[in-house]
Amino acid sequence: MKFAFGKCLLYVLVLMTFAGSLSAQQSSQRPKIGLTLSGGGAKGLAHIGILKAIDSAGLQVDYVTGTSMGAIVGSLYAVGYSGDSILQIARKLDWNVLLSNKSSLNAFIMEEKNEYGRYALELPMEKGRFRIPSGMLEAEELWLKFNELYSPVYGVRDFSQLQRPFKCIATDLATGEAVVMDKGDLITAVRSSMAIPSVFTAVNVDNRRLVDGGLIRNFPVSDVRNMGAEIAIGSNVSSGLLAAEKLTSPIQILMQIAFYKEAGLSRDEVALCDYYINHPLEKYTSASFGSSDSIIQIGLEMGRQYYPVFKRLADSLNAIYGPPKQITFPEVPEKITIRKILTDSLRYISQPFLRRMMGLKEGSAYTPKQMENALRQVYGTRYFSRLYYQLEPVSPGVADMRLIAEEYPPVTAKLAINYNTLSNIMLIANLSIRDLLGKPSITSFTVGLSENPRLRLEHTRIFGTKKMPMAWVSELYLERQEFSQYNNYKPLGQYREVSTFADTRLQLAYRRRQSYAWGVHWEKVDLKPLSETILDIDGKNSYFQSYLRYEYNSHDRLFLPKRGTYALLEPSLIISQSKNVILKSNGTPIVDLDSFGINYGTFLRLRFQVQKVVPVNRRNYLTMQAESDINFNTNQFLFHDFVIGGMLPIMRNQVSFVGLPDASVRANSLVKGAINWRYQFTGSVYAAATVNLMYHSFLKEPWDEYPKQFLSGYGLTLGIDSPIGPLDFTFMYSDQGRILKNYVNFGFRFSRGVF
Repeated sequence: MKFAFGKCLLYVLVLMTFAGSLSAQQSSQRPKIGLTLSGGGAKGLAHIGILKAIDSAGLQVDYVTGTSMGAIVGSLYAVGYSGDSILQIARKLDWNVLLSNKSSLNAFIMEEKNEYGRYALELPMEKGRFRIPSGMLEAEELWLKFNELYSPVYGVRDFSQLQRPFKCIATDLATGEAVVMDKGDLITAVRSSMAIPSVFTAVNVDNRRLVDGGLIRNFPVSDVRNMGAEIAIGSNVSSGLLAAEKLTSPIQILMQIAFYKEAGLSRDEVALCDYYINHPLEKYTSASFGSSDSIIQIGLEMGRQYYPVFKRLADSLNAIYGPPKQITFPEVPEKITIRKILTDSLRYISQPFLRRMMGLKEGSAYTPKQMENALRQVYGTRYFSRLYYQLEPVSPGVADMRLIAEEYPPVTAKLAINYNTLSNIMLIANLSIRDLLGKPSITSFTVGLSENPRLRLEHTRIFGTKKMPMAWVSELYLERQEFSQYNNYKPLGQYREVSTFADTRLQLAYRRRQSYAWGVHWEKVDLKPLSETILDIDGKNSYFQSYLRYEYNSHDRLFLPKRGTYALLEPSLIISQSKNVILKSNGTPIVDLDSFGINYGTFLRLRFQVQKVVPVNRRNYLTMQAESDINFNTNQFLFHDFVIGGMLPIMRNQVSFVGLPDASVRANSLVKGAINWRYQFTGSVYAAATVNLMYHSFLKEPWDEYPKQFLSGYGLTLGIDSPIGPLDFTFMYSDQGRILKNYVNFGFRFSRGVF
């Protein structure tokens, strides 16, 4: 009995030893799993749902390939981010900013804030010719966001060394061949893979100009197979070629032709998948970033549907081969010490100026966020069209920072278009020349071609130190504007005002948010009636104005800011007036206005404006505005009056007031309050409601024609934040005018007013 028991025990031990040996042998043969994510622009956000399902099922992915948006999502997964982490990142990103040429206004020096982002097209001059960019978007903010997200693997130059080996696909613009990106700078590789021709600028890599890999291999399953994947999972968000009846525009036809070859190759790639996931995204396009929440939700639902499949696969593999090695996020120090700052691509600006603007010191440690903000500071000088960095490891926690810069040439032409209810259609052209008169400086000439033309010549010279950032700004501005004269809120006649304005000021700016200035300007105004009424005023006035100015601007955007405050305080003294004014009746001069006792002497003037934008949540924003303008002279009459009405300050001395037509009320003093609520349907489509109140003419003039000094007005707006400027349709009403009016504005206005 004892012998039999001992013999059985021996058999059990032998079987256990054999089973353990067999298990170890089988574990070494565990099949490798590859994941391929297709391109598809905004639709690629649906891939995130598949990653979450894979993670939840405990399925280990060994290799990753992707194209375009699939390269972005796939590379983050390869670096070590979980599906849930990528989901949180995607929900927090402002895609409207990332996929544009707009950086936060807070990064820009005060001298650049009023002009940044106003133009639809910028054409740099190189070798005596204006160069058309290879794409509309450089997407500076996307480069910087990549710098932050990929900082945990800043030292990796071979993508096979990532937590999950990774490859992405780009296209050689010269040959049309697919380029497999598996080495070098990860940021550059991913940005190359997503460079949709004519939308994003091409990327130079090893003397090749690379664009979106989706042109030739949008679904690179064969590449993940070549990496060694024995089981291939493919997530495809591409809708393929459009049906003939859906090709309704020349652009759609050209894109269809461009993707003929890729569509055929994609069918072959699909056949290589063991598990193929095709997302139902037919009603979305690659540009549907405004519907990112809906697209992500579709991806999450597809992930839930495939979770049982992934779970069975994971459980089966684990039962046979044992649990896989867990992938962990690479450990990196919170701060990285910058040993040296390397810049070998500068052509126009000096390294001392670059480093002063950046504010980073060699030998100091910084977080990726601090480095990102430092480069925004440099980009905010507007010397660069592209600026990002690569960290080259020296030792653990120590790296050299290499700046990858593409400077604007010294001469740049800019174009824009604007339509406004008051000024009508206007083509705006600008020519900017850097360092023409001293370094660093900018000289610009801007003209607005319209029946109400504008012209501005401006020169800004920046000097001082980091602690005392100063600038000397000089400007010549000419404006011709026709407008209606109103009586009791009804149009009475037509006038034309021509003003010539010359200004020079010394400005001290701190932290790119506030500035103090002292200046003086001279202005000449010519007012002429274009129609004959019972009483018309015809004349000229010129004067000097000395002023002090405090300006604060923490808005994040020029148009539709989502947060921040703007404030302006400007006391001034108007002196040396020279006038020539007469009163006409039905076109015939009847009296010199001096006989009315009008005073053209010296007087004080005060302007105050403040606007605060508060984000209520992701889609709702509240804007509160207050303004007070006062001429401390009740007998100055007409030339210095504030003209009230309209949605935007288009003409000289205009104060916007929702509900009233442009320039429908004139006043020597006013206090205004307004509140605006804005709802963003998507990243670019919005609706807004405005209520404003005003108390005006509290400094009484003898000829005051507006006995009702209180004004109230309301407006409802539907708008689109388009790539070439805002498009607003507004219906507005005033309790005093009692007429429902419409107001249209398209593009950025050409005027002196702020808001």
